[in-house]
Amino acid sequence: MSTSATSQHPSSYRFGSFTLDPGSGELRRNGTKLKLQDQPLQILLKLLANAGDIVTREELHSALWATDTFVDFDAGLNTAIKRLRDALGDSADVPRFIETVPRHGYRFIGPLQGEIAQSAPPLEKAAPLLTASRLAAGMMALLLAAGAGALVVWLRSPLPPPRIVDSRQITSDGLAKGNLVSDGSEIYFNERFGGEMGLLRVPVRGGPSTVLDSSPTGPWIADISSDYSKLLLVRTATMKEDVSLEVMDLRSAAKRSLGRFDSMSVCWSPKGKLIISRGSALYILEPDGTQARKLLETNGYPFFPRFSPDGKHIRFSVGSSLTSGSSLWEANADGTGSHELLPGWNTPAQECCGNWTPDGRYYYFQSIRDGASKVWILPEARSFFRNIPREPVQLTTEPLNFDSAIASRDGKKLFALASQPRAELVRYDGRSNSFVPFLSGMSSGDLAFSHDSRSLVYVKYPEGTLWRSKADGNNPVQLTNPSIQVSLPKWSPDDKEIAFSATKPGQAWNIFLMPAEGGVAEQITYGQVIDLDPSWSPDGKSLAFGQVLKEGKSLVYSVQLLDLATRHQSQIPNSDGMCCPRWSPDGHYLVGTNQTGDALTLYEFATQKWTSIAKGIGTIGYMAWSRDGKSVIFDTFEAKEPYFYRIRISDLHLDRIASLKEARRYYGPWGPWTGIAPDDSPLFVRDISNQEIYALDWQLP
Repeated sequence: MSTSATSQHPSSYRFGSFTLDPGSGELRRNGTKLKLQDQPLQILLKLLANAGDIVTREELHSALWATDTFVDFDAGLNTAIKRLRDALGDSADVPRFIETVPRHGYRFIGPLQGEIAQSAPPLEKAAPLLTASRLAAGMMALLLAAGAGALVVWLRSPLPPPRIVDSRQITSDGLAKGNLVSDGSEIYFNERFGGEMGLLRVPVRGGPSTVLDSSPTGPWIADISSDYSKLLLVRTATMKEDVSLEVMDLRSAAKRSLGRFDSMSVCWSPKGKLIISRGSALYILEPDGTQARKLLETNGYPFFPRFSPDGKHIRFSVGSSLTSGSSLWEANADGTGSHELLPGWNTPAQECCGNWTPDGRYYYFQSIRDGASKVWILPEARSFFRNIPREPVQLTTEPLNFDSAIASRDGKKLFALASQPRAELVRYDGRSNSFVPFLSGMSSGDLAFSHDSRSLVYVKYPEGTLWRSKADGNNPVQLTNPSIQVSLPKWSPDDKEIAFSATKPGQAWNIFLMPAEGGVAEQITYGQVIDLDPSWSPDGKSLAFGQVLKEGKSLVYSVQLLDLATRHQSQIPNSDGMCCPRWSPDGHYLVGTNQTGDALTLYEFATQKWTSIAKGIGTIGYMAWSRDGKSVIFDTFEAKEPYFYRIRISDLHLDRIASLKEARRYYGPWGPWTGIAPDDSPLFVRDISNQEIYALDWQLP
């Protein structure tokens, strides 16, 4: 099948990240060949040959089928158009390339590059004499033609990309921050100091920050109203409980409660209604928090919803329950037409937390690549006259990580958090009642000492790679590369193997085994589940580990047992809702937590029963058996008074070891790690990252 005989095609068409060779019919994206059937290809060629103009359905009918061919034309054309859009990652609701013109046909609207290769027409013999008037007219025509040509070239040339042209630091305390919003004169943000989360503000021009409110876990900033007069705040006793929503008037600082909800991801719609995430769905509620109605359903958990300035669209992030990835999605304001915004752009997708500039011309968002977080921007405006690229452009560069970006109220600046992640390993010194650097304060956590106390394995922060060294930290050897992120390594009882949890990009966490001397990491659990906290049986024949399995819309927690000889896996009896096991040195017990993380639990193999042995003291962190096997040492966080505790198993006597209230704790993929040194002294990872708010001046063509 071919297009009209009068059509002439360039040697290649280039639009967005795609290149089409009309001669061979090959469609490539960033150099990778895509499969495209003949009918979608012919439609694409017809649309490209008439870019900017409507191609009627009748014209497409003639191009695809001979006059004596009898087919269900409407169904066939609709199917071909859908296949073409799927290949281009395009959408009928928000088209980037192919626009549906109702009751007429289709039009190609994307930026297009390509020139028709044709020979110049033969020159006529010039007349021997030209009058002065004819010469002047000819010169004028040439000038007009040149001017018109220059105008066409200028109109069709791509606009320069958006870029950052200057920056200025706004804050200077180095503490961990998040959730930036601005009313034009002030930036409001959350900041963590010790065990408390504060609500602060700082002038957009810089200067001292002012604390407006503080508590162990809130109030978190969820959104700012469209008139910039109110903050939507989330407050909770622990991260595992329902939250209370509050509205704070920025003029008077007065607060009013909207009641309790079951989500921390909330925003306002342009009309003042609430959009809230629950499980895998977004719901819309009245301004007072009543009359919840489902807006849309996702295949993960949605968060950070935001409306376009014109109120016609909503974009949101969708995270995976089993991996660390997330992607950007868009829907109409009524919840219809939900689709992924940038399918296949970053594999695996790790984008989130986007918003529009106040004029709606650009959409900026956060993307993680090679472990680094940067801000990208996507042009939204379309123009028949100017060639506006529709691919995201990276705004921020190395060496800093950037996130939590917000545009200024006038759209002339971008405010963002810039950080350099750094960690310091520290130990509690009981004699001085203070935390001191351990092993030279190396930037590592997830430590495990060999049973003979000669060696050490640990995870290097922030890279997430596994290392082995001598017990004093000397002679370090890297065991894994950055393509796999490692957590919680454990030595086998004979110190010959290391078991650990790990994830590869876009995949779930599973259990791996590796020789202690190094070598190939063998994956020993599989599937779209989360397998964490491997713990060896004293005889070295089995591993116990926590598992999180997605069933429908729910996450099901349990403790699993893996026989290393047969690789048979079974569930520990009565362990539904339990997590994170640690096998006792004598083999009689497992210690772990309940699913909500607010109770320390003990499993006795003899009775096959789980017992809650500590509760009501905060979220339970990491646990470790003392060297003599008689006690468990653990920490708490998200509490008014976070502590290191020791609980004696014989009589469940609970002692406080050290306060963590003022500790700046480094958060890894599973929260702030803690452990114990060979002498049972507590260890934790201090956060010494430097994180500040910056004002970035940008140029947005």
